Amino acid sequence: MVDAPDTTAIFATAQAMSADSMRGRGPWTPENERAARWLAARLTALGARPVVGSSLLVPFTTEPRPLDTVFNVVGVLPAAGGSINGARIGITAHFDHLGVDKPDARGDSIYNGFLDDAIGTAIVLDVARRYAASPGAKPLVVAFFNLEEQGLLGSLALARTGPQPLGDLRLLIGVDAGSPAGEATQWQLMGGSPTHPAAQLADSIARARGWTTNSTPPRAISDVFAFSRLGVPVLFPIPGRTWRGYTDAERGVAMTRFDHYHQPSDEPVREFPLVGTWHFADWLWTIVRESAKP
Repeated sequence: MVDAPDTTAIFATAQAMSADSMRGRGPWTPENERAARWLAARLTALGARPVVGSSLLVPFTTEPRPLDTVFNVVGVLPAAGGSINGARIGITAHFDHLGVDKPDARGDSIYNGFLDDAIGTAIVLDVARRYAASPGAKPLVVAFFNLEEQGLLGSLALARTGPQPLGDLRLLIGVDAGSPAGEATQWQLMGGSPTHPAAQLADSIARARGWTTNSTPPRAISDVFAFSRLGVPVLFPIPGRTWRGYTDAERGVAMTRFDHYHQPSDEPVREFPLVGTWHFADWLWTIVRESAKP
């Protein structure tokens, strides 16, 4: 079996997560909890073990709704020797979205969140699949945070539980709407400045693929931000405006057709080009694989 991203499975997972029946995975809804339990089951099937407490479902409450328990999903895949202890690396995506809100011109009121961030969640699962099949020397933490759209509430809740809530984490990669319809050849590495070894590694792998990167400091636009404040090196890749094989005009057409940020039309489209997804998923996997070496 070829060790490569499975874009068919990635699309199928993202499609299931962003189906109308999931009602946009809105905050404090039954569909949001259903998504959390489904992701926990997927990680359990890959061999993930709890990081916090005795379950991959990590409950928390928030100031806006202190009586309503919601869940992050956090697991750790063992290293090659079977251990989940010691230095770890991590990868994360948020699984919540906006739910049901104001209808658009078509009358559609379900904010499905296909690109934000069902496909990112699916890419993280694909990296986890490959890691479970070929683990490195360090355990891999896989975290699916909740209530990101409400102000990073899930990641902030976990970060407040202690100085090392995910263990001795040497890198945390955030994946959020970073899968454009084409192969991006320019990337911003948010969190890569001040520089750290993982940022240098990500840049080296990118350049080997004919891409360029620029590093920027962590900003409060991703769940990795809370962990950067704890001293964890983080990376949050953001695609640039140049895509391989696309003119600026062609890229603009693709963006208009497929990139519908925070709109009900951000929903699965069978014609969505998966070439960018393949390259992004494989870059992330390579960063994880190389970071997991002794």
